[in-house]
Amino acid sequence: MAYQVIGIEDVFISNERPLGIGFPFTGPAVFKSVYTTSEQALSRMKTLLLTRKGERYQLPTFGTNLLDILFEPNLSELKEEIVDIITGPVSYWLPDVNLDAIDIVTAEDDPTLDHQIKISITFSVTSIETETITITLDEQNNLQVA
Repeated sequence: MAYQVIGIEDVFISNERPLGIGFPFTGPAVFKSVYTTSEQALSRMKTLLLTRKGERYQLPTFGTNLLDILFEPNLSELKEEIVDIITGPVSYWLPDVNLDAIDIVTAEDDPTLDHQIKISITFSVTSIETETITITLDEQNNLQVA
């Protein structure tokens, strides 16, 4: 029996069979389905970044400690710590995702961001399409993901 090998760049749009579940978990039924590899990668990245380590049952190392940095002092060393917090889990849990850039803006860089951290992560899935996630944390425990 012969098998046809389909490259990842060929798996784009199929309105009949979804590739995964979108984030946030809203949709016409219970979950929103995603049909492209870029949508799937964006959903997987958001899920990984917003999950705390130890939160997933049977996967205690899945996730990041990104949400714990909210209460750390906003010093220049914090940027290096954020990069380490993001790159390690992404390279382990999402090996098909290439991190292109991680831009971190703090109050030190932009005085209008008083007690806030803005993180922009640009990534691609095996050189198909580039996506960007922007995460903003503030002093009232508000987390915005765009």
